[in-house]
Amino acid sequence: MIEKTEIKHSRKIAYSIAGALVVVALTLGSSVYARRVLNTTELVHFFVPFPAGKVVRPRVVVRPDGRKIFVRPLVINVNERGLLKRIFNPGLEGVSTHWLVNVDTRPHRIGMNLTNVDVPLRWQVGAGIPWDPVSRTFKEAVAPGESVPDLGVDWIFEFPRERRSKNVWYEGELIIFDADTGENLTVFPLKFQVGQGK
Repeated sequence: MIEKTEIKHSRKIAYSIAGALVVVALTLGSSVYARRVLNTTELVHFFVPFPAGKVVRPRVVVRPDGRKIFVRPLVINVNERGLLKRIFNPGLEGVSTHWLVNVDTRPHRIGMNLTNVDVPLRWQVGAGIPWDPVSRTFKEAVAPGESVPDLGVDWIFEFPRERRSKNVWYEGELIIFDADTGENLTVFPLKFQVGQGK
C-alpha cells in the first residue's frame, strides 16, 4: 500500500515538473517568436518605385528598362495573421521593403516619412549606402533604374489594447520624398484594419 502511495506521489511530481517545463517552453518560445519570427514571416513586403505619385488604386509602374512594378494602396487586414502571432503578439504589426527603385530618368537622393503616427513605431533600416535616422534620408543618390543597394526597411507598429478594440488601428501614408528638394515622389496610403473594410 505504501508503495502505491509513493508511486502516485512520484507521478504527481513528474507531472508537475513536466507541466512547469511546458510553461517555461511556451514562455521562452513566445519571446523568441516575438523577436525573430514576426520580423521574417508576418510583415507585409512590397516594392516602392519612385517617383510614382500617389498610389490611390492598383496599377503598374514601368521602370526605365521596361520591367514593371505592381503597386497598390497598403490595406492590411489584421484578422488574416497567423494564430501564433494573434496569441503571442497581437499588438505588433509591420510592413517592410527591400526594394526602393528609381523609375525616373535622373538620380534622386531620397528620404522616407510616415504620417499620422500616434502609437510607438520602430524604424529598422539597413542599406548599402549611408542612412541618417534623424532626417530619415539616405546620404547618396540612387541612379536612374537602380535600387537602394542591400536594403532592408521594417516599420514595426506597437498597437496598445485600446487601439486594437477599434476597427481601424492606423491610417496614414508612407511618403518617399526627394531629400534635396522636399518634393513628394511616391505616396502609399497605409492602413491596418480589422476585416476587409472598404
